[in-house]
Amino acid sequence: MNFHRLLLISLLTACSVSTARSAPAWEKDLTSPTIGPHPPLSPSVLELNVSWKGLVNSGKVTMEFAPKGAKKTAAFVVRGTAISLGPAAMVFPYKGSSWTELETATLKPRFFHSVETQDGKTVTTTTRYLPKNVESNVTAGPIGKAAGAPKSQTFSFSPVFEVYSAILHIRSQKLALGDQITLVIHPFNNPYLLCAKVLGREKHDGRDTIRLSVDMQKIDRKTLKLKPYKKIKSAASLWLSDDTDRIPVELRAAVFIGDIRATLSGFRKL
Repeated sequence: MNFHRLLLISLLTACSVSTARSAPAWEKDLTSPTIGPHPPLSPSVLELNVSWKGLVNSGKVTMEFAPKGAKKTAAFVVRGTAISLGPAAMVFPYKGSSWTELETATLKPRFFHSVETQDGKTVTTTTRYLPKNVESNVTAGPIGKAAGAPKSQTFSFSPVFEVYSAILHIRSQKLALGDQITLVIHPFNNPYLLCAKVLGREKHDGRDTIRLSVDMQKIDRKTLKLKPYKKIKSAASLWLSDDTDRIPVELRAAVFIGDIRATLSGFRKL
């Protein structure tokens, strides 16, 4: 199991197509890539504890939005780290870090880079989001040794989001009861169709929240046909704080190893 990828994809976890093939039927359901009217998220740090069935401490995820000292011309930078802990670290020892660059004006992705260590290997993923396609390059090798030959892939579709740009895009929308946001996302090196639907407002963990269901399907990069994403058994539940910040309060996802929960444990503005 790739711990970091599963957490990020769960947390979430678009619209032209190449002229060489017809547009897929699901394209008509895509949400406009234009940022919504909700105020943007100010520079901040979020920390989430990850648990199995709400009982076993399994890991920690940290997301830094526009951190100080992480500067890139005309870019909104997001840094992420994840690590498995406790019993999960014994079964699935994992550590990962990522650097993402979004366009300042549109919050669309332009660059993603991650380094992960798991199962005695180091995997490096570099993804570039271009005007008409997405290019990903993956190298892997034993920890502390030279990586093997790179594996490169292209996904010809636009616009495409990655995990953080999708989070920021969803929180920017009106999020009225029944609203549905459907996006093409390409986290790491695979494309998916993500659908988030607003189920309502409710108290959760003592806070006013917006509850959403989040579902995903794989996209065949060649045919653009949809395929089941078998690692997630059913639509995940996501609670966002119902305030100006609109940050994740909790995510619950039924995945192939059981019920995984990511719960907000820390939030501070920079």
